[in-house]
Amino acid sequence: MFCNQNYKFGVIPKKDGYAIRLALKPGYITSEQLDAISYIAKNFGEDRIHITTRQGIGLKIKFEYLEEAERLLNDVGIKLGSTGKRIRQIVACIGTECPNSIGDSIKLAGMIHDEFEGIWVPKKLKINISGCPNDCTHHQFCDIGICFRYILKIDKKECSECGKCRSFCEVDAIDWKNKVIKENCIGLGECLKLCNAIKVEDKVISIFIGGKGGRFPKRGKFLANVKTENGVIKVIDGIIELYTKFGKGRVCDFVEHVGIESIKKSLKEKGLI
Repeated sequence: MFCNQNYKFGVIPKKDGYAIRLALKPGYITSEQLDAISYIAKNFGEDRIHITTRQGIGLKIKFEYLEEAERLLNDVGIKLGSTGKRIRQIVACIGTECPNSIGDSIKLAGMIHDEFEGIWVPKKLKINISGCPNDCTHHQFCDIGICFRYILKIDKKECSECGKCRSFCEVDAIDWKNKVIKENCIGLGECLKLCNAIKVEDKVISIFIGGKGGRFPKRGKFLANVKTENGVIKVIDGIIELYTKFGKGRVCDFVEHVGIESIKKSLKEKGLI
């Protein structure tokens, strides 16, 4: 694989060597992989390793060691990657290791990595996944953001009208008088600890599109709620197809140009949302 500058994917030329980035599967790496990375850094480079902002690893090596470094990495299941106009390193929180987790973000991130990491797109494309609405990965400020969340309800038969929930919600999503959960509920589920009347009606995976960090950050727009991890994969595939056909700038520019409602309509017509 080669990018537009005719440099190998994951390799950035410097005046005194190459900076290489590793396409790590989200979540965990093994001690064997760490040993290989350490060996390369010590023997082929500067004996130091950079942890990237996207949970990846980069290191600098001398020109003559590129092929040997890539071979050692491939031997332990690591490829070069996460550069150029491609889908970049997938970012995930710690998922089920966290007590707040609603879904397995690492499992889903691994599925997305296997399916999409490294493929060509009009501009770099970043995908972040949060296991709950606490947004530890800042999923609403990247090209495609994904979040596991609850759909909550109030069981009127169970409600004793104790009033504990009246001022509990930070976003005022609990309509205590009418005993309903309003649409502005973020789905974290902290209110489930209050009483038995507040219940989980459903668990969904919310998808946002068109967010961006950088100097002029933009919050992504809500696209759809999906029930399964495979459903998320299909929606991402549909987004990438549309973006590849009609996108010229970043995904946020594509969303602004085409319109979120038009994107929703296209995905609905294909049966993806």
